[in-house]
Amino acid sequence: MKIQHQVNLQQFNTLSIQSVAEYFAQPQNFTQIQACFDFAQHNSLPIKVLGGGSNVVMNDSVSGLVLQYLGDTFEVIAESDSDVTICVGAGLNWHSLVMMCLDKGFFGLENLAYIPGHVGAAPVQNIGAYGVEVKDYIKRVNGVYLANRETFSFDNVQCDFAYRESCFKQALDGQCLITSVEFRLPKIANVKIDYSPLKQMSQEQGVPTPRELADWVIDVRKSKLPEPLELPNAGSFFKNPVVSVAKFNALSEKFPQMPNYSDGDQVKLAAGWLIDQCGLKGQYFGPVSVHQLQALVLINHGGNALDVESAAQAIKSKVHAQFGIELEQEPRTFM
Repeated sequence: MKIQHQVNLQQFNTLSIQSVAEYFAQPQNFTQIQACFDFAQHNSLPIKVLGGGSNVVMNDSVSGLVLQYLGDTFEVIAESDSDVTICVGAGLNWHSLVMMCLDKGFFGLENLAYIPGHVGAAPVQNIGAYGVEVKDYIKRVNGVYLANRETFSFDNVQCDFAYRESCFKQALDGQCLITSVEFRLPKIANVKIDYSPLKQMSQEQGVPTPRELADWVIDVRKSKLPEPLELPNAGSFFKNPVVSVAKFNALSEKFPQMPNYSDGDQVKLAAGWLIDQCGLKGQYFGPVSVHQLQALVLINHGGNALDVESAAQAIKSKVHAQFGIELEQEPRTFM
């Protein structure tokens, strides 16, 4: 492992924003992590943790030592006839984990196939898709505090999961490095196909196996989301807003075709649909555009963080003006 000086992070973020890290390292185990901590302490540098770079908006420059942990271990730590518990290194590619589990007959994550990023970012964001959130399968999250090097091991409740939220985005934001995640997965298939278009596909083709469902999810995501290497993007740029039933009822009178999903005693709306109704598909905001096929996706055509955030603000303003709804950005500014 080398600790490098003045490193361009363009290749380490899917929006392909030019950004220079003061120092950059990619430790693969706890010993190397400790060496990075020693270097940062000796040089009075703050430590910034970077995952797969698929959910960040890079600042032009990033001070301190940027750590991208690449430990990619996979270990079965408990197993019964009905389920299995695995411990996975935070540096493993998320989609690779999903496919590895399916190959081994470990189920539950198939709806989350083809989501970019590393395993360590999954609990931070509580990633979700097609009716499944990763919190439903996380048993424990392990890591180390940046300030004092003490290790931690949080169970599911301690992670304080919510829609696209966790304690790692709130109370512990910027304070720790996740080193591994433990998942408890069923070994008995129980596919979740409630979300359209999966429901429509199952009506046409029959109930899928978990592997078939993963293939469906991959096909749907590929049809909607451009490859970052071809069109730099950070996937879904806005969260689906959650509103009260009263708010939804008022909106549905004006917009009866508005997609909606029950979310406990509230209603979740489709952010992409709201943006599309504002006529923003394909529209450019300087060097940043809204994708022509999926309004949730912003494409970066050579802009910087300010360009991306300016485009996002313009979109949020238009949606608020038409629907009275505040969209929330998913990718976080990395600085």
